[in-house]
Amino acid sequence: MKRRPRKARTQPRKIDFEIDHLDPLGQGVSKLGGAITFVARTLPGEAGVATVYKQAKGVQFARLQNLAKSADNRVEPECPHFEECPGCQFLHTDYASELLYKKASLHRHLGVLGVDLDAIDVLPAPRRLAYRNRVQLHYRHKYIGMLDPVSDQVLEVPQCKIMRAELQPAFSRLYQGEWQKDHPGRGHCELYFKSGEVSISWDGSYAHGGFSQVYEEMNLALQERVQTQLESLAAKRLLDIFSGSGNLSDAFAAAGGERVMIDNYAGPEAVANRDNFYQMDLYQEQTLSNFIRRLGGMDIDTLLIDPPRKGFPDLDSWVKKINPRHVLYVSCNPASLARDLRGLESRFRMKSVQLLDMFPATAHFETFVVLQMR
Repeated sequence: MKRRPRKARTQPRKIDFEIDHLDPLGQGVSKLGGAITFVARTLPGEAGVATVYKQAKGVQFARLQNLAKSADNRVEPECPHFEECPGCQFLHTDYASELLYKKASLHRHLGVLGVDLDAIDVLPAPRRLAYRNRVQLHYRHKYIGMLDPVSDQVLEVPQCKIMRAELQPAFSRLYQGEWQKDHPGRGHCELYFKSGEVSISWDGSYAHGGFSQVYEEMNLALQERVQTQLESLAAKRLLDIFSGSGNLSDAFAAAGGERVMIDNYAGPEAVANRDNFYQMDLYQEQTLSNFIRRLGGMDIDTLLIDPPRKGFPDLDSWVKKINPRHVLYVSCNPASLARDLRGLESRFRMKSVQLLDMFPATAHFETFVVLQMR
């Protein structure tokens, strides 16, 4: 039997870089010498030497080796694991700068839709660290921590500072090694603080205790902003798409509004809403026509959507069939948000754009967009 030839490994090589701006993942972008290079943990205006570890589709990715020129807003990271851990992207700068970079990232996506930078309202988080109520860790043999996608190795992070204080005792016990005898090989575990209790799940599904946003105070702020908009728009009948258990629409229903919910998965929390909850695969082509038949001609004046990162490419079709006067879109991915909104430009105007920093210290954030029929 013939053996497959071994794939030649790319030899690490050092390059000079000058950072022009940050990409949506928080990586510095260098165009020095005509080559586009992404260098993590760098800031605009910085220059130095990096080591290339990957090349793909005409771009290259490199690790920072040393800085010849540092940005004025560079700071000492609060976490000792930051230089290697893939979990956070912005602890090498101050929080005000982080928010400016995120705002610029959102504007790169929505600017093509006519959104001005100054029109983006930013809501900062009350804490930059110690906020996550859910943490997923990977383990391989005796090591547990974050999985580095570059080296494909588990990085131990015993002093991780991103999780809530309630999770710290259980997290610290993991680094005493007692889990190793019951969980050999490789897998993952998840620590979850919910309803005043800490739970741990091994090799189970994500959000084993039922999905919730990882930053409780920021989720409350998002709920309040959604409800404020629904009240100002005088919404009466709401269709909540990707509703989950009603995180963003419970206040509307409690205030007497008529609500219909639809999601791919009906979790146990949705049982109480069974009369107006539809469990249907929102990414199947026939779902829209099936839902319209089951809706029975109800007039929906407002559509609320909070999809996963891949967004909802069929949004335009749903809006045409439902014919709402307002669309409220909550997104964790500005790229899919911009794509989905592009099909609504001719019929809706953008009333407001809000950036909520649900994931401080990382490159991620939530965007809340309100659209009104022209």
